[in-house]
Amino acid sequence: MQQKLFAVAVVLTFALTGCISTSQVLEMGRDTYSVSATADGYRDAASARQSAFTAGAQQCAALGKKFLFINESMQRTRMGIDTTVTVTFRCLNENDPEYTRPNIQQL
Repeated sequence: MQQKLFAVAVVLTFALTGCISTSQVLEMGRDTYSVSATADGYRDAASARQSAFTAGAQQCAALGKKFLFINESMQRTRMGIDTTVTVTFRCLNENDPEYTRPNIQQL
């Protein structure tokens, strides 16, 4: 009986926590990259966004550079159940003239 209760608890935990899957960072051009993260129906879009931004920042840190946000898009996927966030960014040296305060506009 205890094993059945444990098994049910494990299954419920996985079902209720959901998951985030994050793509590999793709090089789009010189110093420019893109990464996507998808949150299933049990997670919110903010979790996917955070995962994509974290992956981008880690990529830049691994290159010894700074993360500069370019843009992002959000789409409902898998019959509107999941949310996919795609972030485009640049990895720049701190002294690069393009490494400035981003002008972020809410759409």
